[in-house]
Amino acid sequence: MPDAPRSSRAPSFGARLNYFVDNFMAKGGLSVFLALLTLFVAAFALMSALRLLGALVLPEESLASFRDHFWRTFLQISDAGAVAEDGDANPINKVLGIATISLGLVLFSSLVAFITSQFEARLASLRKGKSAILENGHALILGFRERTVEIIRELIIANESERDAAVAVLAETDKEEMDDYFRDRIEDRKSTRIITRSGSPSSIDALRKMAVADARSILILNDALSSDPREKKSVGDARVLKTIMAVIAASGENNIPAIAAELHLDRNRRLAQAIAPGKILAINEDAILARLLVQTSRTSGLSVVYSNLVGFDGCEFYFHAPDGGWGGRPAGEIQFSYPGCSVLGYRTADDRIHLNPPADFRPADQDRAIILAEDDSAIKFQPGKIKIPERAPLPATSNERRPERQLLSGWNVKAPLILREYNDYVAPGSEVHVVLANPDDAVREQLEELRRSAPNLGLKLIKADVHSFETLTKLRPETYDNVILLAADGGIAEEVDADSIAVLLQLRQYFRSLPSTSEPVATKLITEVMDSDNIELVLQTGVRDFLISNQFVSRIMAQVSLEPEVLRIYEDLFGAEGAEAYLKSADRYFSSLPAETTFAHCVAQAQARGETCLGVKLAAEEGDADAHFGVHLIPPLDRKLVLSAADELIVLAENDA
Repeated sequence: MPDAPRSSRAPSFGARLNYFVDNFMAKGGLSVFLALLTLFVAAFALMSALRLLGALVLPEESLASFRDHFWRTFLQISDAGAVAEDGDANPINKVLGIATISLGLVLFSSLVAFITSQFEARLASLRKGKSAILENGHALILGFRERTVEIIRELIIANESERDAAVAVLAETDKEEMDDYFRDRIEDRKSTRIITRSGSPSSIDALRKMAVADARSILILNDALSSDPREKKSVGDARVLKTIMAVIAASGENNIPAIAAELHLDRNRRLAQAIAPGKILAINEDAILARLLVQTSRTSGLSVVYSNLVGFDGCEFYFHAPDGGWGGRPAGEIQFSYPGCSVLGYRTADDRIHLNPPADFRPADQDRAIILAEDDSAIKFQPGKIKIPERAPLPATSNERRPERQLLSGWNVKAPLILREYNDYVAPGSEVHVVLANPDDAVREQLEELRRSAPNLGLKLIKADVHSFETLTKLRPETYDNVILLAADGGIAEEVDADSIAVLLQLRQYFRSLPSTSEPVATKLITEVMDSDNIELVLQTGVRDFLISNQFVSRIMAQVSLEPEVLRIYEDLFGAEGAEAYLKSADRYFSSLPAETTFAHCVAQAQARGETCLGVKLAAEEGDADAHFGVHLIPPLDRKLVLSAADELIVLAENDA
């Protein structure tokens, strides 16, 4: 390659000097400071030399030695008030003093301005959140959404037993905006510090500044919402996958923390989990909420049970095995070996989850019990002989499943999932009527496809506006088992909840207008609540079964990030296959009611039906929010109870029979 042409004219010394100064000053604040310091020393040396030369021409009698010239020069260059020192000096020293002070004013004002600008730049940098953090064992949240607050609230509860815990948030949002957002919504942080930084979650350098390799857990939030179009979800998932790879690159493949990532598309969830099996858990928000809505609609009060199960505020899942093994004990006896807990099943040695095992199932010593407890300190295994209550004869019950009628108002991205879940639960001949004000072609196509793939459901589309009292009169909602209100996709949570509350008020007015009969209306109202602050308003409309969408998923994400194996329990518990949670009337377990009994006796009666009892629901407390609406999980085995026909046992069972 030929050499580039060079100018025959060499640059001048002045040009070279200017070029050197430009490059030196471009290095940053330290270079500027050194340049100012150099000018100060040079000015001091120059003025001192001139003062010494002036003393040779016209000696100064007021100064005892040459060293005093240096001292007076320093005073005048650093303090303008020192000019008075030369008040009685000769004319040469007076002129030099004025010149020295003038140089000092220029240099010191420049130095002060530089220090001020650097200090302001440092404050601006801190406000932007670009500095590194020095934390270890912290929870790291990558992304910023409304859900972030709910996740942090759960982590604060989980960290209550720690003296100094930290939750760090990295997002492209401005740091000051995040700080103000958390300050307004999280008043009591207990022992947890919230640290925010602004930057790209997929930047390796930004992740290293967040001490990603030392984090205890990482939660990656998706920019796209579940209500967004598929194209936007795909882009959001791609960013999450990129962030996962950046986390692995920043922490090292052998030091990957537990990662819980929010992904919308099935293929991306499979891809994420294949990157680092066992380390990365992909959360499917829509599937979780759809399954929860179906289960809570079919079992009144179940939403309150799940509110106590999900997250750290209430009961938690633990895995436990006694040091000496199970000693060949059957599962039915082990249930009574943990006085303050409930044994829901086992994680077997081959890493399978087995909920609600038969009473005669004998776990291997390598198997670990899945325990529901308020805290790990309550898990105490009693190795000695256990007193098991005698089982009373069970009343005769019918296992026949009757067809159901459901009214679904509204449509969102979860609606097709909900209808498919219903098809797996209900008896043939069941009906689901979907009422929409303005159904579009896409909804009609989805319903047509569901008619073919869901043979147990008699799907019918009704074009009507449920905000109208006349429409409700024609629909006759009292003839349905459940009325389910789905929140609209998109929009502000407050506005979505306001619309749901308006419909609920209309339904309450309609039910009150019905003629009085001996039997009250049995129709249950189930709704989604987007903002947990609106719960009390929803309760005022008469709803007893509700699902707080954002809060449920946020709690699950927070819990899974600290205990990844818990996700497998939720997947098994929320699925149609295997054991699920039910609330069943006490008259299925006791022939004579009201019955004075203990919770241990309830556990024994549930075992006789092939079920696992984990609590009771007392009808007398159903309207009391302070008493968790009558739901009591894992009460002490010796707790005395008086059960009536309106009370229910909370059990894990294969079906609702």
